[in-house]
Amino acid sequence: MKDNIYWTMKNGQKIKVDDMDINHLRNTLKMIIRNSSKPKVKHKFELNGDIAQMSIDQEIDDEIFELGAEDELYDLYS
Repeated sequence: MKDNIYWTMKNGQKIKVDDMDINHLRNTLKMIIRNSSKPKVKHKFELNGDIAQMSIDQEIDDEIFELGAEDELYDLYS
């Protein structure tokens, strides 16, 4: 038994790939090729300013304390 494969169109409607006409299949393939050649954007996390850095450092310290991992961290850096 063959599984049905669906394509989700721009409007959110799902259609069976087997039911797509040749022009729709062509355009779909072109879109896949076009999108696959675009560079993948990796979001860069950057802090701006001392207050931002201090805030993140405090969050990290709080997480370490809540997990009870301060002893392991001390051993690691001593």
